[in-house]
Formats: sequence, structure tokens, C-alpha cells
Amino acid sequence: MSSDEEDLDLNDDTTSQMESIADDMMDIEDPSVQNSPAPSPLQPSVVNTRQLDEKLDPQLLTCASYDCVPLAAAVHPSPISSLATTRCYRWILTGSEDGYIRKWDFFASMNGKTALTQAHRHNYVDSVTLAGVLCSWWENEEIPESVKPTTATTDGSEEPTTAAAPVFTLPREPKLSPVFSLDIHSEALWAVQGCENGSINLTSVRHEEGKCHHVLRKHSAPVSVLMITPGEIGVISGSWDKSVLEWDLNTGSVVRSYDGHSSQISSAEFQPIYTPFTNSSNDDAALLWNKKNENVLMTTSMDGQCLLWDRREPAQQARRLPIPDRTPPWCLSACWSADGTKIYAGRRNGTVDEYDFASQKWIQSFRMPANSGPVSCVRSMPNGKHIVCASNDNIRLWNTTLESNFTIRSDSEPGFAKPSKLSSVIPFCILPGHHGGTISHISIDPTCKYMITTSGNRGWEGTSTNGCLFYDISAVTTAA
Repeated sequence: MSSDEEDLDLNDDTTSQMESIADDMMDIEDPSVQNSPAPSPLQPSVVNTRQLDEKLDPQLLTCASYDCVPLAAAVHPSPISSLATTRCYRWILTGSEDGYIRKWDFFASMNGKTALTQAHRHNYVDSVTLAGVLCSWWENEEIPESVKPTTATTDGSEEPTTAAAPVFTLPREPKLSPVFSLDIHSEALWAVQGCENGSINLTSVRHEEGKCHHVLRKHSAPVSVLMITPGEIGVISGSWDKSVLEWDLNTGSVVRSYDGHSSQISSAEFQPIYTPFTNSSNDDAALLWNKKNENVLMTTSMDGQCLLWDRREPAQQARRLPIPDRTPPWCLSACWSADGTKIYAGRRNGTVDEYDFASQKWIQSFRMPANSGPVSCVRSMPNGKHIVCASNDNIRLWNTTLESNFTIRSDSEPGFAKPSKLSSVIPFCILPGHHGGTISHISIDPTCKYMITTSGNRGWEGTSTNGCLFYDISAVTTAA
């Protein structure tokens, strides 16, 4: 089922890889030290535990821009429909349309343990010289339900029976299903993966990789969205059957249904909590920008609807964000701003709509250059100014605070002329790597030092380059 089965053992040969790249993310205490002083009551002991440092570099909060450089490419033979990462970014899971889930070692890839062949390098920009280190893979199988006793009828068909001697039909052979959705436990204990028939497989990852332990059955169409709740005891799922469900992983049952969408579900995301964090041993204030508010949920669908849910009020209907005039009803991706006060939604006409969360009102839109294509994925950066917009031609890092001719507001009616001095203002820069394909996912790690992008149409419209790129992010302190 997998090429190898490996444990998250920090004493293996990858320890040096993690220390060389993620020394500021992983703080490992050596249990062999016997003469260390006893911890004070205010300082709990961390012996034999792994402490993950998710503090953000203060420069990433105040920087003028970001420099995102692709260094490694994870080679796939088919379009990539789903992406999931552990909290420390050690393990990366990708789900493809060929029905396989692949597990990658991110730090070994970025450390250059494997180089791309010359034939593969020809497809990427010059900075991409490293190959993703593939650790294992397993199948995404549609597990058939239990077979019920049947009896043959006169026309040769079969129907359920309660006879004393029932005849059992042979079970269907499991078949591979495209992996349209995927998510993984923060420490790679288990994962959930959606199937084309609407079922959700709960599989183990750290031990017995890919072994299915339970199947969640309720959806009647492909599962396009899977998101583990912040407490990691539940899962939010969205499907092509227009339903959004919340599952209790302790019982395997549906605890709530979020009704209101009238089209296929395209994305879901919890509201961020922008929490300052100050370490007592360090006077520099940093930020935990990836924490989530489990009470506020946003879901989007293909028809352009963006609904906001308050999970504390089950009886309250969702709040709907309005669609601006002359905007086609379409949305593949939406995201929150870093502080959770704004929402950005990508549209078919090559624009990104910005909304105010408190009032649920449209603020402005950012129009991509002509012939850029639909915006298939958007993500926000922690400085509160930049968003990453992926359209068919390129991925752009967009400064939302710059006024330019690419900005559309309510006063931009026909006949309204903007000042000519804005014609030379370019509010974005193009990130190298992808070109000419639909971007299925963009993931940024909790410390905003790495980014992963994948290409695939997720079963909908659009072409794919089958590309998966690992980026390195650094702060640009002065404007160009």
C-alpha cells in the first residue's frame, strides 16, 4: 500500500535536515541532560516533548513586500486536486486525479537531498533545481458498503429479502477515486480523504500508512472540501451535492448541517485570530497569525455565494456576502485577511472582491490584467497588506493598499475618470513558477517562511500543469 512506513522519529537521519532549515520552528529538548535544574512552577518542563515555535518574525509583519522564490518541484504524473500539511510542515500530502495520495518530506526536499533531472528542469524557472523527496504513497479507494442479502427475481434482477436462506451477492471491488479533498492531523496521526462517491475515508498516517479505519457516509456526490476543526475532534466537509456537514470524529456521526448553498461547495475556512505573543525571554514581539476562531466559519460555492456561519447559534441563518454588479456568479476560493476583519473572494472575470466582515459589505475589487483568466485561489499575508492571487496566467503578490487603475470601487462608474498619475502604478508583482494552468491550492506555513502551490482543476473547468512547487519566503523591508 505504501513504499515504506516510517515514524516521526526525531532521532533518524533527517534530524540534521530539520535543524538546518527549521531550527527556528522546532525547539527540541535533550532528555539525556541529567544535571539540568528543576523547572520553576511558572516554567513547565518540556523534557521529552517537541515544542513547535510558531512565532512570526517581526519583519514579516512590517515589511514592504515579500520575496517568494521557488526552489523545489514535487513531480506528479497527473493534476493535483488537494493539498494538506502538518503544522510544522514536515510532511506534505498531495492528492491527485489518478487516485493516489503522496507523502513528501518537505525539509529533505528544501535541503536538496534530490536534484531535478535536466528534463524536468526544462519545465520550470531557473531557481527550481531541487526535486521533492517522495516518502510513500497509498490509494484512495471507495470502500463499498456492507452487502445485504438478496434473492433473485424472475427478470434476473436482485432485491433484498428476509428469507431464511438468503443469497449473498459478491461485494464490489474497491476502485480508485480522484482525491478532490484532503486534510491531515497536525502531527500526522491520521488523515481524512474525500472520494468521488461521496464517502470520506479516515486513514492512519504515522503507522500503517493509508489503512482505512472508518468511512463517513452521508454525501451523495464527490467531496470537494475537507477541513479539520481547530480542536481536531471534528471535520467540516463540503460536496458537489450542495451540502456542508460537520462530523464528530469520536462517534463518526453528523452533528450539524449547514444548509443554504445552491451549488457545488468550493472552499471553507475558519476565521483567524490575530493574537500577539510575547516571549518572556525575548523582548521582541512576534505573532501567532495562524490561530483560528472555531466559532466563525466561511463557506463558498461555485455559483459565487459566500456564506458566514456562527457555530454558537445553530438556529441562525448564514449571512451572505453580496456579489458586486457586473460580476459573474462564480467563486472557487475565498480567504480571510490575517486579522480576520476582511474577506477576499476570487471571481471568474479575473477580479478579487474585498469585503468587510463586520458589515458584510463590499469594499472594492482588484482587477487582474487583461486575459489573465479566472482567479482560482487567493491567500492573505500576515502584514495585512498583501494577498496572493492565482489566475490562469500567473500567480501575483498584490498590494491591496495601493491605489491604481486596477482598483474598482463603487465610485468607478462608467464615465468616472481616475487621475492620470495612477496609470503608472503597478500594485502587484508576478511570482515565478506557475504559468498557464489552474491553481488548486496555495498553502503558507505558520511562520510565513515557506509556501506551496499546486496545479489542478479539482474536477471543474480549467487546464493543469501538474505542478507542485515549494517556495522560500523572505521579507523585503524597502519598497522597490
